[in-house]
Amino acid sequence: MVGIGHSGMVEQDYWLSLLYKRLIGPKVLAVHVAGLQRKPRPGRVIRDKLRIYAHCTNHHNHNYVRGSITLFIINLHRSRKKIKLAGTLRDKLVHQYLLQPYGQEGLKSKSVQLNGQPLVMVDDGTLPELKPRPLRAGRTLVIPPVTMGFYVVKNVNALACRYR
Repeated sequence: MVGIGHSGMVEQDYWLSLLYKRLIGPKVLAVHVAGLQRKPRPGRVIRDKLRIYAHCTNHHNHNYVRGSITLFIINLHRSRKKIKLAGTLRDKLVHQYLLQPYGQEGLKSKSVQLNGQPLVMVDDGTLPELKPRPLRAGRTLVIPPVTMGFYVVKNVNALACRYR
């Protein structure tokens, strides 16, 4: 059942859940992030405002071959963050699914956009096509402030992700 808000729009949590289900597989991978660690100062609490999770891409998603990896990135900072993929991820094509609030209300908006396009139901029973934005191999990922996104790194052939 799709949650419909008082404005007739599908609730923003629905789109996040839908993309999560379509892209994220059950295997969780370790993430190493260089350059984010800061030394704590006495009396100051450092909260992790850039969260990065890595999973094998859902093997039921026929748009991606087994061995692909999906990064789920949440940027809670008030500024954009840049992420450069390294190692075997560096030279791979990436599909971006960037979710941002849509409309004048900002974070309080009931509407969501995917890669700059508002997400709305086609009709009562038809979901829109959730198109990724292809990013060329080697490109730095730019995560806008207070957004979340899924980044499918295609054809990595990660051993952990090739088999069930």
